[in-house]
Amino acid sequence: MSPTAKDTQAPSGAGTTRKRRGAETKPRRQRGPQTAPPATKPRKDPTSGQRRTGRTRPDSRQARAPRLPFVLLILGLLGGAFVSMLVLHTILAQDAFVITELQRENRQLSQQEEALSEEVMEAESPEELARRAEELGMEPGDAPRFLDPETGEISGAPGESGS
Repeated sequence: MSPTAKDTQAPSGAGTTRKRRGAETKPRRQRGPQTAPPATKPRKDPTSGQRRTGRTRPDSRQARAPRLPFVLLILGLLGGAFVSMLVLHTILAQDAFVITELQRENRQLSQQEEALSEEVMEAESPEELARRAEELGMEPGDAPRFLDPETGEISGAPGESGS
C-alpha cells in the first residue's frame, strides 16, 4: 500500500500548517512610507507678528486650568459640609446635656412645689387653725347672737329669751 496524503499529514496541533485546497496565496500589498498631509504655509498673525500654523494644539496647562478650580471648589464644599456637620453634632450634644439638666431641675422643682402645697393645705385645715389660735391665747366663742333690726330683739343668746 502506498502512503496517502492522509497518512503523511501530521496530527492536528503538531505545529505544521496545512494548505487548503484551492487556496491561492495572494501577494501582500506593500505600503509605501506614510507621509503627513501637506501642511499649509504658516501665516503671520497681524497682532503679534508671529507666524501661526494651521493647526493649534492647546497647551496641557491650559487644559487643566479649568478643572483645578472646580475640583478645589468641590473639595472646599465637601470640607465645609463636613465641618458644619461636626459643629452641628457638637451643639446638639451640648444641648442634649442642657436639656437633661433642665429636666432634672424641673423634677426637683415639681417635687418642691408639691411639698409646699401639702404644707399649705395642712396649715389651712380647721384643726390646725384651732390649735394655733389656742397657742396665741384665743378662746372659743359662745354660740353666736343675732340682732333683728326691725324689732331690736337679740336672739340666740344662751339663757336669755329677749329684751
